Amino acid sequence: MYHFREPEDRVGTISNLSLFLHRSLDTGFKTTWSGLWTPSYKLLDYYAYKLNGIWLNQDTLEAVDYGESITYYHETDSISVEETIKAPENSSGLRSILKLNNKHDSVKAARIGLEAGIDIREKSTDIPDQNYDVEKSEDSITVSKERDITIKSSGELNFSGEPFIKEHRPGEKQKCLVPGDISARVELKPEEVKEIEFIFDTDQASDHDIKNREQLLDGIQSRTFNSSVKSVENLIYDSKGLGVIAGHPWFQSYWARDSFWTLLGLIDAGYLEEAKKILENFASRDLPGKINLAGEDEPEGRIDTYPLYIIAADKLKRHYKINESIEAGMEQAFDKLDLDNGVVVHEPEGTWMDTLERENAVDVQCLWLEAAEIMDNRKEKKKLEKGLEKYIEDDYIRDDLSSDTADTINPAVGLMFDQFDEKYLEKINAEFSSRFGARTRSVTDPGYDSSGYHTGSSWGLTSCWAAMANFKHGKDIEGLNFLENFGSFLDTDQPGALPEVVDSEDGENLGCVEQAWSAGLFIHAVDTYLLGIEVSEDEIVIDPVTDFSGKRRNKRIGDQYIDIKFKDGKPEIMNSPDLERELIT
Repeated sequence: MYHFREPEDRVGTISNLSLFLHRSLDTGFKTTWSGLWTPSYKLLDYYAYKLNGIWLNQDTLEAVDYGESITYYHETDSISVEETIKAPENSSGLRSILKLNNKHDSVKAARIGLEAGIDIREKSTDIPDQNYDVEKSEDSITVSKERDITIKSSGELNFSGEPFIKEHRPGEKQKCLVPGDISARVELKPEEVKEIEFIFDTDQASDHDIKNREQLLDGIQSRTFNSSVKSVENLIYDSKGLGVIAGHPWFQSYWARDSFWTLLGLIDAGYLEEAKKILENFASRDLPGKINLAGEDEPEGRIDTYPLYIIAADKLKRHYKINESIEAGMEQAFDKLDLDNGVVVHEPEGTWMDTLERENAVDVQCLWLEAAEIMDNRKEKKKLEKGLEKYIEDDYIRDDLSSDTADTINPAVGLMFDQFDEKYLEKINAEFSSRFGARTRSVTDPGYDSSGYHTGSSWGLTSCWAAMANFKHGKDIEGLNFLENFGSFLDTDQPGALPEVVDSEDGENLGCVEQAWSAGLFIHAVDTYLLGIEVSEDEIVIDPVTDFSGKRRNKRIGDQYIDIKFKDGKPEIMNSPDLERELIT
C-alpha cells in the first residue's frame, strides 16, 4: 500500500477481470483515458461527490492510499469522509464506499450528491452519438447504449432533474450524459460513523478465479519484482477469453507479441493456469496478431509472434503442462517460417519496431532460431544459423541486411539466447546504456533521438533484454544496472507499475503508465536470469548470479512450491517440495 500526502501527478488503476477505473490520485479525472472501462469500452468519464454543497476534490483532500484499492481522505468543517474504491473479483461493478464521521458534538445531516458523467463508447470513438436510454427505478438508474451502466447504492437514492448532455474538457473536448441529480441522505449523531456504498455496475463479469498471488522476492530489486507480479495480474482480463491487455490505460486489446513476451514472466510468477488459457485462446483463433476486444481479430500475426508463441508454450510445458490445442498451435506457428537463403522473410513493418520498415530484422532471425531449437527441427535450425552469420560484423551485429542499417538494441535478443559472442555486449553497455534503461538505438548513430519511439528512447522491453543478455554472459553488475535504471520508474506515474517507454535523456514518460511486457519481462529477467532458475523435463537447475543474497518464496513448478534462500550466490532449498525431477543447486 502506498500512502501519499501530496499525490501530485500520479495516477492509479483499480481493476478486476472485467473492468478498470483509471483516475488521478488527487481525485481528478484529467484525461480522456480517465474513467471506468470494460475493455475496450468506456462507460464513465468521471464521477464526483458533493457533501452538503461542498465538492470532495483536491481542495478537501488530505491524503490518499493506493494499492489494491484507492482510499481518499477528505476533511470538511463538520464531517470527515473516507472514500474507498474497490473492484472485487468476479464482480461486474465498481464500488465506492463512503465512510462519514461526524466530528462535532451535535447531530449533523449529510446530503451526498453524485454527479456521474456517462460516456458509453468504444475506445477508438472520440465523441459518439449521445442517444442514450435512461431507466430509473426506486433504487437505481440505468443508462444504456451499446453497453449498460447502472448506478445504485446501499442507501436510499433520490433522483431529480432531467438527464442532460454536458461538454467538458479533460485535456480535450468531450461530451457525456449526466442522468440528472442523484443523492442520498444520512443523519449522524455526535462522533458517529456511517458508511454508504455507491455501485457502478456494468454488464460484464468473469467467473474465473486467479490464484497464486504470493510470489515474493526478498533482496535486490524485490519491490520492483513483487510489484510487477501484481501489475501483470492487473492486466489480465476475461473478455473474448482470457488474455493480457498490453497496457493501462490505452492498449486495451490482446496483442499477440506483447502477450507472449509477458507470458514468460507470468509463467515464472506461477500463473500457470492463466498462461495455459491464454495460449489456448490464441490457438483456437488460428494465432491472430491481435485479439480485439471490440470488433474482429487482426487475422494475420506479425512475424515475430509465431516464434514467440513457441517460446512461451515451451516454457509453460516445462513448468506445468500443455494440451493438444497448444501443441497444434506450436506446429501451426512453425509452419509460418519462410526462409530465403537462410534468412527469415517477413513484411518490413512486421516487427516490434512497427514505426519503422525493417526487412530481415535480426531479432526476428534470433527468435526463429530459438523456436527451431525448441521444435527440434535440425534442418531449419542449421539454415537459420547459417543465415544469422550474415548479420555478424567485427564491431557489432547488424540490425538488418540493408545497406543503411542502424545500430540498434535488437541484437540483445540473440545475446540473451547465447547466439552471439559476449564481446558484443561491450557496445550495448556503452552506447545503449542510459541512466533510465537501454536505448533502442546507439547514442552514436546519426538517427539517434532520445525521445524517438523506436530511434533512441528507453523501453522496459529493451532494458530487460539488455539485462538478460548481460546475465547470460556473467556480466552481473551490468545486468543489474539495466534493471535498476528502468526499475526506478516504479512509482513515477502509477505507483507499483513500470511504464512502456521513456526519453533516454530526461526520463519523461512517452507511453502508457503500466505496460505488460515491462512487468512480465522484469519478472522473467529476475527469475530465469538473475536467480538462474531453469526448468527442463528432467531437472530444475538453480544457478544464481555471483554474490546474490535473498529469498525467493513460493516459486511454483507444476503443483509444487519451492522456497529458496540465497547467500553470496549459493542457493539453499528451505522446504521439502515433492518434485518429480532432479533439483540441482
